[in-house]
Amino acid sequence: MPRTSVSLLILGIVAGILSFAWTADHLPLYNISFLPIGIRVFFLFDAILSIIAGILFILSFRLFFVKIIYLLEVVYWWINYLLLSLTRILPAPIIGRPLPVTTGPALIAFILDALLIVLSTVLYIFISSR
Repeated sequence: MPRTSVSLLILGIVAGILSFAWTADHLPLYNISFLPIGIRVFFLFDAILSIIAGILFILSFRLFFVKIIYLLEVVYWWINYLLLSLTRILPAPIIGRPLPVTTGPALIAFILDALLIVLSTVLYIFISSR
């Protein structure tokens, strides 16, 4: 197996696992009963998108010819990061006020978002250069 393929495989698997970890961080938020249903559904929808992103990351060695998928991955993780950070400064949709800065799921999500932005960008650059 060429070195590039092994690198892509390892990078894709690591990014996929981190994407599943991001899902595990956000999926329990759907069950918080005091949150408005709109926010709970958003967490569920975003967790489902993260599962799909993780599967696409892991399948990167098979799907490297579809470069747009990985550009969309970069955009998806940037949107998640910006939404998470901007709702701590600006009023959050549906709630109408900034969300509190916590050390729980939000901190984990910040770290995972940053790692996934880096990994998805590197994976996209590797795939685009082929």
